[in-house]
Amino acid sequence: MKILGLDMGQKRIGMALAAEGIIASLGILENKNLSETIQTIGQISREEKIEKIIVGLPRYHNTLQADKIRKFALELAKNLAIAVDFIDETLTSKEAERMLAESGINPKSKKFKEEVDKLSAKMILEQYLNSE
Repeated sequence: MKILGLDMGQKRIGMALAAEGIIASLGILENKNLSETIQTIGQISREEKIEKIIVGLPRYHNTLQADKIRKFALELAKNLAIAVDFIDETLTSKEAERMLAESGINPKSKKFKEEVDKLSAKMILEQYLNSE
């Protein structure tokens, strides 16, 4: 089964792919326009033959960001006809930042932030696969 993992941020969405126990980073999407973002994820899902999408959701689900993530996930499920599930993503970004701290990339750079988003998406998928 091919699974797409998403780390939802206000500006960017980190993406990772899991297939046959292997997890790979797919990159990031700019999170600007809901319909364009869903369209792009739909295209990726068709190309990669995605069967399920896992979306990271903060542990404290009663936040404005969590509500935005839930709304986005519902739109994804409705528009793409792919099962969407959630997993707790609390501290994945902090852990990714810690792991990348020694990479030599400037922590204030756009590249560092994009790498954090991609690594967070991989971590979300790892958590999901480990919970199965």
